[in-house]
Amino acid sequence: MKLLTTLILIASAGPVYADTVTPLLSASSARTDRYGCTVRQRPDGLTYSGFRDAWRNTAADDLYSLRRHQAALEAGSCACDALWPDWSSIEEEFDALDFADPQATDSLHLTWANAEYFPVISNLRAALREQCQEAD
Repeated sequence: MKLLTTLILIASAGPVYADTVTPLLSASSARTDRYGCTVRQRPDGLTYSGFRDAWRNTAADDLYSLRRHQAALEAGSCACDALWPDWSSIEEEFDALDFADPQATDSLHLTWANAEYFPVISNLRAALREQCQEAD
């Protein structure tokens, strides 16, 4: 009975104080990385809503991460534009991999990620970290 009373008190207290709580961070605030660069947000064209399409967001993030690390290492640069290129750089490849295909499923992304992303991303991150720490 005490548990039920406690739950009722907690549930009823929430709405009373709900309008007095202010969020610590704005949803639109820009994030920065360890080098002070603004992290580019995934554009609307590569943002999917709904449970069945959630994997496409992860696929876009993985592809972008892979290509941006590779490009910054190839350029030998730690400039913000090199570390965070425009997302348009992956749009064609995203489509070519059929990630945007309405009939595609998350197994398409998993197969690609296991073959192309996971085997190399840790080494790319480490190499980029080393490259950019030496630049400081």
